[in-house]
Amino acid sequence: MPLFDQQARDQIRSDLDKTLVVEAAAGTGKTTELVHRIISVLAEGRTTVDHIVAVTFTDKAAGELKLRLRAELEKARAEAGSIEPRKKNLEEALAHLEEARAGTIHSFCADLLRERPMEARVDPQFEPLDENGAQQLYRSSFRTWIEDVLENPPEGVRRSLRRASEDGSTSRLERAGSTLLSWRDFDAE
Repeated sequence: MPLFDQQARDQIRSDLDKTLVVEAAAGTGKTTELVHRIISVLAEGRTTVDHIVAVTFTDKAAGELKLRLRAELEKARAEAGSIEPRKKNLEEALAHLEEARAGTIHSFCADLLRERPMEARVDPQFEPLDENGAQQLYRSSFRTWIEDVLENPPEGVRRSLRRASEDGSTSRLERAGSTLLSWRDFDAE
């Protein structure tokens, strides 16, 4: 029985002249279709593997994406048989698969910053923070900020500090600030 969205899946795999946005819930096959689209692009000779960028949100998903891409490339190469140039394109992609940028958005951005450290004004040997390191840095920054603000608190901070809270007013402010940081979609600083 065909899937109810089979037409969309076929379009993802075959309509290589269009830019597509795929939005779907977890576990619905987005990664599978992404891998098939990459295979199609490579097999048709539309680009080479070193021009591919595939980003995910987690390191686990990035690792899975790379494994699936390798397995599907090998499968497609075997299915291509002696069809040239398709087989040659797939063999070339397999030989250079490690040149593809398949990883998290964070690793992709870190690679770009390392390629252009002068323009980005960053130390070329910087290391991205993991989640624990980021939380520690935020807490330290918050403590410094709250100490400075408490010398002459604006009305909003005073109002917040007057509110009752089980774990303390400053803890509530710290959590609120952390939540605001996680949104990261502000138009200004």
